[in-house]
Amino acid sequence: MSTSEQDEREYVAKVRSAPVEGLVSELLFQLLSAAQIKLGRRDARLLIDLAGVVTDHARGHVPADFAKQVDESLGQLRLAQVSAEREVAQRAEPEPNDLASVPTPPSPAPASAPAPAPASKLWVPGR
Repeated sequence: MSTSEQDEREYVAKVRSAPVEGLVSELLFQLLSAAQIKLGRRDARLLIDLAGVVTDHARGHVPADFAKQVDESLGQLRLAQVSAEREVAQRAEPEPNDLASVPTPPSPAPASAPAPAPASKLWVPGR
C-alpha cells in the first residue's frame, strides 16, 4: 500500500469517527476565516452567506453557545463587509479571481409543518 493510500485511509477513518460538531465547527471556521481575509470582495459575501446557511441548518445539532458565537462572528463580518465594500468601491480596481457578480443572499426557509416521520430508516433529502 502506498503512502498516499495509507494517508487516505487514515483520513477517512478520522472523519468517519469524528463527532459532527467538530466537523461543522471546522467547516465554519474555514468559511469565516476565508470571508474575513476576503472582506470587501464579492466572494466574501458568498462565504458569509454560506456560513449563515450552514449555521442555520446545523443549529439543532451543535451546542447553542457555539451557534451563538458563530452568529456573533457573522454579524461582525457583515458589518465589516459593508465597510470594506465602500473602500473597495472608492479604489474602483477589481481584484483578480473575485466573483463576476454580487451573490444573491439566500432566501429564508419557508415556515412549514414538520415532515411526517418516515416509515423506514432510509434518509430521503428534504424529509
